[in-house]
Amino acid sequence: MSGAGRADAPVKLRGAAVYGTDLSAEGMYWGALVPSPIAHGRIRSIDLAPARALPGVVAIGADEVAGLLPKGAAAETPIFPKEEVVYRGQPVAAVAAPTRALAREAARKVRVDLEPLEIWGSIDTLLPEWPGADPPRIGALNAHVHARHGDLEGAFRSADFVLAETYRTSGVHQVPIEPHACLARVDGELWTVETSTQTPFGCREDLASILGIPEPQLVVRGSWVGGAFGSKGSALLEPYALLLAKASGRPVKLQLSYPEEFRLGRSTLPSVIRIESAVRDRRVVGRRVRLVLDTGASLPGRDFTLGYSAGFLLGPYSIPAVEVEGYALRTHKPPFGPHRAPFVPQCTFAVESHTDHLAHRLGIDPVEFRRASVWTEGATTGLGQTVGPFGLDAALARAAEIVREWRATGPPGHGIGVAGGFWSTGTGAGGEARLRLTPTELEIEQGEREIGSGSVIRGIAVGVEQRLGLDAGAVRVAYLDTATAPFDSGVFGSRTVGALGQAAEKAADALRTELGRRCGVSGAAAEQIRLRPSPEGLVVDLGDRRRAVRELLTPEELARGGLRVEGRHYGRSGTIDERRVLEGSFHPFNDFVGAAHVAEVAVDPEIGSVEVVRYAAIHDAGRVVDPTTARAGIEGGVAMGIGTALLEETQWGADGRLENPSLLDYRLPTLAEVPPIQVEFIEGYPGAGPRGAKGLGEPPIVPVPAAIANAIFDALGVPVGELPMTSERVARALKRL
Repeated sequence: MSGAGRADAPVKLRGAAVYGTDLSAEGMYWGALVPSPIAHGRIRSIDLAPARALPGVVAIGADEVAGLLPKGAAAETPIFPKEEVVYRGQPVAAVAAPTRALAREAARKVRVDLEPLEIWGSIDTLLPEWPGADPPRIGALNAHVHARHGDLEGAFRSADFVLAETYRTSGVHQVPIEPHACLARVDGELWTVETSTQTPFGCREDLASILGIPEPQLVVRGSWVGGAFGSKGSALLEPYALLLAKASGRPVKLQLSYPEEFRLGRSTLPSVIRIESAVRDRRVVGRRVRLVLDTGASLPGRDFTLGYSAGFLLGPYSIPAVEVEGYALRTHKPPFGPHRAPFVPQCTFAVESHTDHLAHRLGIDPVEFRRASVWTEGATTGLGQTVGPFGLDAALARAAEIVREWRATGPPGHGIGVAGGFWSTGTGAGGEARLRLTPTELEIEQGEREIGSGSVIRGIAVGVEQRLGLDAGAVRVAYLDTATAPFDSGVFGSRTVGALGQAAEKAADALRTELGRRCGVSGAAAEQIRLRPSPEGLVVDLGDRRRAVRELLTPEELARGGLRVEGRHYGRSGTIDERRVLEGSFHPFNDFVGAAHVAEVAVDPEIGSVEVVRYAAIHDAGRVVDPTTARAGIEGGVAMGIGTALLEETQWGADGRLENPSLLDYRLPTLAEVPPIQVEFIEGYPGAGPRGAKGLGEPPIVPVPAAIANAIFDALGVPVGELPMTSERVARALKRL
């Protein structure tokens, strides 16, 4: 099926879309945060008086928060630190003023006196002998997970050989075009914030926890989102803006500058990965994986990334004996967060690079080595979960064909690499949608905002159009706030079409049933009902006759704006074998989405520079809902993955300072560095989405760093074990430096 043109294109092309940075209100104040000047210190004093001396300035700190919140509000964690700062840039106070310039001046006037304390700047200093017997530094451990299955000692004792490797990955910033921005107001007991977010209901939940305000008193309204990629999945500026709005009695806008976005915008987690494989009879019979994650100043117990990513470190392969252990360590950097396919490209980089190195040592074709043990439907993961329909083997077979074609046509000296990868679509998170039928249009009422992938503006409408027989583009998507929209978990995890899309389809089925009842038909006859446009408005097509929608709506429904029906979809979550879990919480996969990528590179052996010449992405899509949108999403994911593979890196100093907080110093791939991308789909392995669709938002980035790493290995014969694989690191691997 070919999709309609993007419904958001006209408003964006006219410049009429209102993003978070465009928000404004009459009488609005601007907010600014007062940052900690050091990464770790004890608070001696914070003097707000110099800021308050400026005309019209309102300033708040830890002492003012309780007086601003409603009576009985019980915040779980202090919004401003009272005794100790734990990262450079941590907000210790906030100000609001009639202009942005004055707000910034006021923030600079606040006197912050701190006693410097020891800085935990690197996971290497916290766990220097890792993996060893000693635990990490006391107080630094955020989370620990450990799982084991099979006779691991026996596998390693009887191995023909053991390959042990260490990989390192750097933090990556999401780099949305639009920085975080929001506009808050407080009217009586109602606290409202309009914000650039990919999870309006998740933001409301965060605010309720941070401020201690009951959710019914909080309203979150999403604006257009100028890029997110995981960075706007939780509350960040909104609590400060709301408190400033309460203190000033005015609407308050709070917006990060781009250097602030780099410093505070929750980039991804640096890591060290140790992987050991025991090989016997040309098969991996045992694998031990250990992971250390730098979580920045994230709160203890938030081990989702650790417990989720650890399963990916075993790879999509059947291995009789496995052990995986992970540590999440707290350092004095800002709290880190998710990036497209949170930490899975990094896991895949380690596993798939290691897989190529094993195949090379065995003298086996890398693709055939993978296919000998890759999961197919019914296989069991290392954590004991049964694999559902999974097309990675078919994708790898197609990748092998492409490799043969490229080797036959490509110039000598180029390297060609293959990597497989998988993703777990987050369809277990619930979604609800409402359809509103008027005499002239059909609208999906929901609370999410389009973040660029097309999943909201187009993806959730496709199924409704097909269910009701409407032309592509005939269904309008309406964006409501959390007070009026049905609940949805958010736009993340490649779940939107799979969960919210199915909720919309169920609403379409309910609408069809209700229209059938009003037309005097039911059962199979009602399922054949279709909506059609006519010069007088929408009509219900019953096959042998037609009824105008206007005739079927009651006067009350016409007065209320139409007939409304709701649909809900809450997918089943997968299960793991808890007997294999020794400590911590691991997260099962909800769906199995595979991809095989092929990269061709040209490497300069003198200076280590890498050029990606050709790229192919073969994706297990279940069923493609909208090919145009799906293809564009894969191309964008590959481009982003090239940045992760070769260029992008947050560089943190020993003092907790981000040393490259600008687009001048943080390298992104340009169009000149993105090659032609050949996109192909593998269908027939149904997923949890509508009509068997699988999520395609995150999978495109997953195999990219590994495919490029394996192409470099193919070209040079030496591995590069650290992301990004910059010219300097490639040259070091070649002993040029």
